[in-house]
Amino acid sequence: MAKPIKSKLDQFAETLAGMEAEKKTLAEMQAWLKEEGCSVSVSTLSSYLESQRSARLQAKLLGQITSGANQCRAVEKQFAANPSPELETLIKLHRVAVLQLSTQAQADPELLKLVDQLANTAISFASAQTKAAQKERQLALAQQKFEESKKDEQSKALEFCLEEAKAFPEIQELFKAAFAALKKAKGK
Repeated sequence: MAKPIKSKLDQFAETLAGMEAEKKTLAEMQAWLKEEGCSVSVSTLSSYLESQRSARLQAKLLGQITSGANQCRAVEKQFAANPSPELETLIKLHRVAVLQLSTQAQADPELLKLVDQLANTAISFASAQTKAAQKERQLALAQQKFEESKKDEQSKALEFCLEEAKAFPEIQELFKAAFAALKKAKGK
C-alpha cells in the first residue's frame, strides 16, 4: 500500500469535512483557508477533498468488512458449540432479513434489489436442497431395484440348474459335492 502524501491541508481536514457536510462551496472553503493563512487553488482543494472522501469511504468499507468477518467468526464459534440450524430455520431467518430490508427499502430504494437477491438466493437454495433429496431417493430406489433383479436372476438360474439336474444323476452328484465344499469352506 502506498504511503499517504502529506498535504498542507491535512491540519484543516476535520474543518473542511464539516464545511463540506454543510454544503459550503469550494470558493467559500478557499476563502476560509486564506483567512487561516493557507493559500490554495480551487483545483488543489477539490482534489484534496476528493481524496479525503475516498479515504473515508475506504475506511468505512474496511470497517464493514472487518465487522462482517467478526460476525462470521462469532457464528462459526457458535456452530462449533451448537449444531448448525436446519434449512427450515435458515429460511425463517432469511425471511426476517428480507422483511427488515423491505421496511428499510422505503427510505433507500436500492435495498429493494438486495431484498430481491436475498429472496432469490433463499428460493434457489431450498430448490437445490429439494432436488438433491429427490436425486438421493431416486438413486436409492434404483439401487434397490438392481439388487432385487440380481437376486431374481440368481434364483431363476439356480432353480433352472436344479430342475435340469433332476434329469441327470451325475450332475446331482456334482452339485452335492460343490455344496459340501462350500459348506466346508464356510466352516473354516
